[in-house]
Amino acid sequence: MRNKRTIPLFLLCMVLTPVTVGADKTKPDVAPVIGRPGKLVFRDDFDKVDIRSEWIPLHGTRWSIIDGTLKGEPSTKEYQRAQIAKGNKSHSGGTPSSRLLVPADDCIVLFRFKLTRGLKGAHFGFNDGSFKTGTGHVCRFTATINKGLTLQKDKNAKLEGDTDVTLTSSEFNLKPDTWYWMMLEVVGDQMVAQVSGSPVLKARHARIDIARDQINLPTRGGGVIFYDHVRVWKALPISK
Repeated sequence: MRNKRTIPLFLLCMVLTPVTVGADKTKPDVAPVIGRPGKLVFRDDFDKVDIRSEWIPLHGTRWSIIDGTLKGEPSTKEYQRAQIAKGNKSHSGGTPSSRLLVPADDCIVLFRFKLTRGLKGAHFGFNDGSFKTGTGHVCRFTATINKGLTLQKDKNAKLEGDTDVTLTSSEFNLKPDTWYWMMLEVVGDQMVAQVSGSPVLKARHARIDIARDQINLPTRGGGVIFYDHVRVWKALPISK
């Protein structure tokens, strides 16, 4: 007897198609939770020779487009030694670091990324200007190969005594040399994040609900990171 119950085609594809991380970069396996994509603010598939001007390398770290992906490497050993000699070890470029200068108020961010050559983790967060022009780092999602996933409220650089606070976490660890999809949503005072196959992390904090003008992309561990299929949308309310 034929089952008369129908299933939407896109759900059927999700159910019947096994997800192999990195197998098909055109089909994200993460979906929004607290918002829906509105205007597409930024997209980059790294299909050009030159890196777009919105990408800002930090601390002497080296970035290049390789086979349709953005590759981030640490700064040279010479650069690191020079910075350390100046007392600037934390910003010596020992691990890839960059910023993406795009509007980031109430947004949905989608990345495909891979940690290689000993890199331990990637941060996907937001800044309110710089420490001179704003309050610095606002909040972030951290995904690692050995310390799980976390959502964090960053300290307000203009508020004496303020500290970083872990809002929620998961023991889900990434595998090195493996492509993952990452989605990060910020709507009002809410932040939601997930990677391929992970639990969905959700948090709220008043610190999150401020103007944000850039995406902050530091890493951990001195290896190499690859990015691909980057999208940033304005987040709209979930339809009821």
